[in-house]
Amino acid sequence: MPEMQRYEGIVIHFGELWLKGRNRHDFISALLRNIKLALPDEYKSKLVKMRDRLMLEVQSNEDIVICMGVLSNVFGISWFAPFMKSGTDMDSMISVANSFFNAGENVKIEPHRSSKKGPMTSKDIVSNFIKRQAELKFVPEKLGEKRLYIDVLEDFCIVHSKKRKGLGGLPVGTSGRAVVLLSGGIDSPVAAYYALKRGLEPIYIHFYAYGSIKEFYDTKMPKILNLLLKYYPRAKVYAVPVHLFQISAMKEQQKYEVVLFKKFIYETAQIISEMEKAKVIVTGESLGQVSSQTAENLAATSQNIHYLIFRPLLGFDKQEIITKSKELGIYDLSIMPYKDACSLRSRNPVTRISSTALESIYSRAGLEQMPSQSIEKARIGFWNGKSIEHYPKD
Repeated sequence: MPEMQRYEGIVIHFGELWLKGRNRHDFISALLRNIKLALPDEYKSKLVKMRDRLMLEVQSNEDIVICMGVLSNVFGISWFAPFMKSGTDMDSMISVANSFFNAGENVKIEPHRSSKKGPMTSKDIVSNFIKRQAELKFVPEKLGEKRLYIDVLEDFCIVHSKKRKGLGGLPVGTSGRAVVLLSGGIDSPVAAYYALKRGLEPIYIHFYAYGSIKEFYDTKMPKILNLLLKYYPRAKVYAVPVHLFQISAMKEQQKYEVVLFKKFIYETAQIISEMEKAKVIVTGESLGQVSSQTAENLAATSQNIHYLIFRPLLGFDKQEIITKSKELGIYDLSIMPYKDACSLRSRNPVTRISSTALESIYSRAGLEQMPSQSIEKARIGFWNGKSIEHYPKD
């Protein structure tokens, strides 16, 4: 591509949003909102909707790079591309097209007519490029290695040469709110990513074993939260201390500690779901991976939970989760040493317990009031990149 290519903006397309029928407008509005939320302030007013696409009207190469970096982390985008405008006449199309390629490059021309008012069909446009090949720097070829895309609108054309694949999925928030159980390990940040991809707005719960919230801020967890923040920058966080659970659980045999803790965090998540009007609880559990994740233990620990429990990683093996964690850039943080309340290690932990037996032990240990009491001691608010800021209730 020529070194001094000058673009006139970025065109943004959304994929499966067109399948949403009468709700389509709501999904596209959510995507607009989320892009503006992610963009630096100086670019927010430059985002516009135009028929079946969005356009970000930025022109300098520096602005293009910044905005494309933001768009690459927004769910709901199928693809995006920096573009130039041309007129709807062949002279203008050829002039603009020549600026995209070096001499002699083989290029396949792919026109698309969003407006049918012009005199030329898509086939006519391709034929005219071939007929006027002498005016082209490049060679129009049906099997060309490179692509020239021409989107014909009513008054002008959007011309671009390379589509950047977006994250796909649904705009965050379109599937409602979700309470996301977030530990310092490998699995739960990956599960959070997949929940966001299906349009769930996250309310993160982290159970910490430190003596104060300040000690928590000095751990790796802020960095994990910041990496997730790039996919949706408006994150509410509950940092819940676990000392009340630990004091009560000491009354019981150690082999029950893991399932008791799992039941405790589910019960806590359920209360927060009610408070936040969330629809779903999201966990990083993978069937059979550890003792608390056998089918029997998953059933027993979630017995009295009335919310849908979304387990995106249920069928993943550990290596698949690790591969995705590395792809997201979270893995190195996830394996750093951390005093994680969610990674209890008991000798000979119970692998199969009935819901009746677990309920009895949970009650006997005096744990029934611990979720609500722990929430009262939690730090709650928006994550600002360094700490949890208190904010007024919605």
